[in-house]
This record gives sequence, structure tokens and C-alpha cells, in this order.
Amino acid sequence: MSRLCRRLQAPDGWVFWVKNVSAQSEILGMTSVFDLLSAGSVRSVFQPIVELDGGAVVAYEALARGPEGPLATPDALFAAAREAGLLAELDTACRTAAFRGALEQGLLAPLTVFVNVEP
Repeated sequence: MSRLCRRLQAPDGWVFWVKNVSAQSEILGMTSVFDLLSAGSVRSVFQPIVELDGGAVVAYEALARGPEGPLATPDALFAAAREAGLLAELDTACRTAAFRGALEQGLLAPLTVFVNVEP
């Protein structure tokens, strides 16, 4: 099983068995989505949602981002995860990053934080 899959243990303790995709990323000279998940490098930025009448911030939307590089944007990040068979793992990492980031930035009640998830 070790040739076909790798064991991934994320910093928060989650353990996954995933397809071994590191060879492809080494050939292309880029960081793989597997490496991003292993390092816990998925993060969230928060876009304010404002009330049109008064301009008050009433909520935030959590937006997933990878580290600087070829997988920084969500379209590249999710495409790489889909190709590597790691979409569910990336989705879990995005939710974790959104909730942790919201707490770290003090985005608490009465504000709402919206988090998009894969079906």
C-alpha cells in the first residue's frame, strides 16, 4: 500500500491515506496540494459583507487561499486537489482555517461568518 498511497498527518491531528502525488509535483517543480495539507498551509482571508443602507459590516465571507506560489488562488488550489483525489481533505482544511482565522481575528457574534464547502 505504501507505493500507491502516503499517510498524511496534519498539524491538527487528522490522519489521511492519500494518493502518492509527490513525484508529479517534483517533476513540475511546484509544491503539491499534499504538501500544503501536510504543512497546514491553507489559510483564510475574510471579505466583509456590508449593509447597503448604512455601510455597516454585518458579516464576513471566509475565502480559502494557499501560500504564495502556483497554488495560492482558490481555482488552482481546488483544481490540484481534485486532480490528486484530495478534495475532501482540502475542504476540511479550508473549514478549519476559516474557523480558526475567524477566532484569531475576533470575528465573533453578533457578526456572522459564511464558509463555503464542497458538496
